[in-house]
Amino acid sequence: MPDQTIRYEIRPSTESTFILEVFKTGLLTGKKHLLFFEQYAGEIDYNRERPEGSTVRLTVQASSVTCQDPWIKSKDRRKKIAEVAVNDMMAANQYPQLNFCSTRVTSQAKGQYEIEGSLTVRGIAKPVTLHAAVRPVGEHRLELDGDAQIDLKDYGIKPPSVLLGVVGTKSKMTLRFLTWAEKSVGREKAFTDCAPPPVPAQ
Repeated sequence: MPDQTIRYEIRPSTESTFILEVFKTGLLTGKKHLLFFEQYAGEIDYNRERPEGSTVRLTVQASSVTCQDPWIKSKDRRKKIAEVAVNDMMAANQYPQLNFCSTRVTSQAKGQYEIEGSLTVRGIAKPVTLHAAVRPVGEHRLELDGDAQIDLKDYGIKPPSVLLGVVGTKSKMTLRFLTWAEKSVGREKAFTDCAPPPVPAQ
């Protein structure tokens, strides 16, 4: 049988969101910061007949964060929160990218997958599991909707406190994404390494 693995490319679009949710503690328990990444790129080698043979890699530009908290009215305050995330949490000047590379894909139900892999933050690689729903749209597009739990302590990062408000934040954060992947013309074979795909220049 011919190889049914097809490569799809992930790029930012007006239909897509890639968000890190940072949860507050203390007096502001129940609130969260919404940090949107605006620059990222990814590649999926997807096999519809044998999805467990699929592979995913993704790179995110750490400096592309914007804060869009609806409960913080001050634009200057939201800008300050984004700066703390970029400079203190992710140290973007020294580590400009966050990279994910899958190591195993497991089917959970129709269109539902666990994607195990390695997430590199500040030069430290740790195992992470993405929970994702994948929906083919025609022959040329995939819709991906999912999330993953990330613990800052795994990367030696102390949860920000005063700079993100009068009280601290939790160490465990949630990465959520709703994005589209478009079929890559002329590149249907699976990639053979896990070098991060380049983020397009803005």
